[in-house]
Amino acid sequence: MSIKVIGVLGTTNRQGITVQMLENVLEGAKARGCQVETIYLDAYSLKMGDAASNQTLDHLDQLARQADCLVLASPTYWSNVSGLMKQFLDCFHSKLVHFNKKGERLPGNYRGKSYILLTSCYTSKLANRFSGVTDQTFITMNGPLQAAGMHRLAEAVCTGTFGLSALPQKKAALCQKIGQQIPRRIEKGGFTLKRYIQLFFMLAITILIVMGVQKGLEALHIIQLRHFWLNYLSFVILSYIFLSLMLRYFAVLKHRRS
Repeated sequence: MSIKVIGVLGTTNRQGITVQMLENVLEGAKARGCQVETIYLDAYSLKMGDAASNQTLDHLDQLARQADCLVLASPTYWSNVSGLMKQFLDCFHSKLVHFNKKGERLPGNYRGKSYILLTSCYTSKLANRFSGVTDQTFITMNGPLQAAGMHRLAEAVCTGTFGLSALPQKKAALCQKIGQQIPRRIEKGGFTLKRYIQLFFMLAITILIVMGVQKGLEALHIIQLRHFWLNYLSFVILSYIFLSLMLRYFAVLKHRRS
């Protein structure tokens, strides 16, 4: 059975850069034998608690649950997702998760499925790298899908889109590559192995840096490494600081390089 990939477009602009990113991902997936389909959120009216919206949600749920991989695409407006995407995620909450008698949130029917996140923004690549304009966009889309027990396969951002009518060729190639890699990444179960490898190197680099800092502090006669507990305490504190910074980079900031 072939893999099915469904795009979810959170913008009313069906000719813009965001939709072109999505189309290239789906095109790449189709080239690898995947079935592809697109849900255009601007074609649906969703309101919390509305009877008609409940029927619409059931329809969207039936479509989305056929997918092995969902590709959520939203432009970045005011440092966050579009209103269409936010409304969809809010209304779709009951489809993604459920609660037990203790009020604990548990993954629903999407557990084990995969997802990809796409966004575009007017901000330049350099400005986005330092200011993190698209950070919250990814966090807003990532949160509900992670809570649903889904696996993130990839994410991409196209910066500096003001005045652009066509997706840059380099970015189009990247999006197609992401789509082409979907079957292989699903088979591998997402980034699991890659994360373990990254964690190993983060620990190795952190330990190297900490040992270097300790030696420097000892050379300045600030600490004495021969004192076991002082050595241990400084190692723990410095390791925590450097490892926290590295984890934040990989978890939050890395997508700015896309």
